Amino acid sequence: MLNFTYKYFLKRLLFLLNPEVAHKLVENLLYLFPKNLFKFIFGYKFNSKISTQIFNNKIPSPIGIAAGMDKNFKSTPNYLNLGFGFSVVGTVMIEPRKGNPKPRLIRDKSNNELINSLSFPSEGSKAILKRLNSNSALKKRLIISVSGKSEEEIIENILLFENYCFALEINISSPNTSDLKKFVNEKSIYSILNKSRKVTKMPIFIKLPRIDEINYYEELIRPIKKFPDVGVVLSNTLPIDDKRLKVGKGGKSGASLFESTLKILRYVRKSHPEIVIMCSGGISSSEQVRILLNEGANALQIYTSLVYKGPGIIKELNNGLLNN
Repeated sequence: MLNFTYKYFLKRLLFLLNPEVAHKLVENLLYLFPKNLFKFIFGYKFNSKISTQIFNNKIPSPIGIAAGMDKNFKSTPNYLNLGFGFSVVGTVMIEPRKGNPKPRLIRDKSNNELINSLSFPSEGSKAILKRLNSNSALKKRLIISVSGKSEEEIIENILLFENYCFALEINISSPNTSDLKKFVNEKSIYSILNKSRKVTKMPIFIKLPRIDEINYYEELIRPIKKFPDVGVVLSNTLPIDDKRLKVGKGGKSGASLFESTLKILRYVRKSHPEIVIMCSGGISSSEQVRILLNEGANALQIYTSLVYKGPGIIKELNNGLLNN
């Protein structure tokens, strides 16, 4: 019923709107919809057979929401009710941030893709912490994605959010945020993790960029292996130029990224059999979920396929895990 309603009514209505307006509309509807009532009507009953462990934390499904879908912790509780095993909230910045000028989000409907140049619009840490305080029961199913203009801002965010989630994601790889380019190297990753481990033992994921020169992942992962309980997210959106965006360039997400995600996973897993890996990019079917998990992914994150296929996709993917 949910799939039918989205495909033949909600999606058609939402796709008449500017994509950023549509996103905010859905976000606020989910935020305002009473969680207990939403769970009663749409709640997914997890089968223990698909649960998994991430850094010794049990989650009911290895499929979660990627960062960017719920930047300000408004829609996550009801997405979790739908059947997502976890949600990556953010990416969160210390101070409120408007992001890049509009237009900054484009649908490529013919290819089931999105192109964005958002650059971390955020209500800021204080506003998000206030909502998290009211939802403490969700801690074991939350990852908070943090970033900053400096290493010090990243550490400040880690200290703010470490008690509200089971792991932190440090996003150093958004192609839309020029401040981050200085972090994408071995020395900076080591420095960030070294400072992080001096203040917290919380499990950490480093979200890495999508890189054509695949050998470069060796340099980026080398410092990660020097610290306990640190994994990687492979990978962020694909950097592209697009004149339809106000800033002229952005990141592409969606169906065409799957082969790149699989290639990167195979390369990293072969060289680093012990590291915890989350995959993100182009995942939209049960078969793709099966392939990535069989190739060594510990968990998966989706975003764009949720926009195009609708909220029923998570039930489809979870049920696909039961049939493997």
